[in-house]
Amino acid sequence: MDLLQLKYFKVVAEQEHITKSAKLLMVSQPYLSAIVARLEEEMGGQLFDRDGRIVVLNEYGKILLHHANEALQHLEDAKKEIADMRSRDTKYIRLGSSSTMLSKRWLVDFLKEHDDIRLAHLLAAHNEIMDGLLSGRFDFGLTTGRLDHPKIISVPLWKDRYTLLVGARHPMARRRKIYLQDIQNEKICALPEDQSKLRIVDELCKKAGFEPDFVLEGNVELLSDYMREGLGVSFGLASVRDAYRDIRSIPLADEIGEASIYLSWCGERYLTNSMLTLQSYLRDVGKQIEAER
Repeated sequence: MDLLQLKYFKVVAEQEHITKSAKLLMVSQPYLSAIVARLEEEMGGQLFDRDGRIVVLNEYGKILLHHANEALQHLEDAKKEIADMRSRDTKYIRLGSSSTMLSKRWLVDFLKEHDDIRLAHLLAAHNEIMDGLLSGRFDFGLTTGRLDHPKIISVPLWKDRYTLLVGARHPMARRRKIYLQDIQNEKICALPEDQSKLRIVDELCKKAGFEPDFVLEGNVELLSDYMREGLGVSFGLASVRDAYRDIRSIPLADEIGEASIYLSWCGERYLTNSMLTLQSYLRDVGKQIEAER
């Protein structure tokens, strides 16, 4: 068995169709069928249940796919490690985050200090970040709460408190603190649901026992413009309370208004020098935020 066989097997397992897989791999269908047959012979039994050109992994095939994924990932990690040693660094980092607020305090400063590093920051729900870390689509995950998986390392960076964001013209703007129940009749602004599936507003209102009344769902800039006119409220984090111009940040008095921020990565993956730099930087950010609490 060689790695080429495993790559072909993986594509057939994912496509569940010989002809489609052959087109995707740009090989002939008879050649691909022969590769699969040879692999089954080496494994000592059929790996697929067949119905014409349609093939579905059986229990033996699922075992091989698990080990094939690991073997192919180890190969990719080896390539990355070798490339890293040759170039002294790999400059591109992919970060999955459950909210833009988690990066608002440090992201710009980090890129200013390390202008040779390129960072892709993508919003995703917790389960998507976990899947992305395991598949290699993300190098790091930054989330409110730990990602629970045996292959993922999650370390706490800092504790934060949620705050209510209101414009200076809003009637609540002069409040020193506020309870969630006080805003159950307020119009609420939030990111679109398909942009951030686990939104802070959904989580907090659910804990407080009421459904949010959304007046506007859009990007951060649009929400800020609307709130400045005193027409709606939203939620933020205490660590970035000064990040929005002309927006007041009022602490939530509820006990449920606290969040733990975690940095996560797959423990089986190789971390480049750039990744280690970001990891260290975020630990320092966490220490600074904790010192300000």
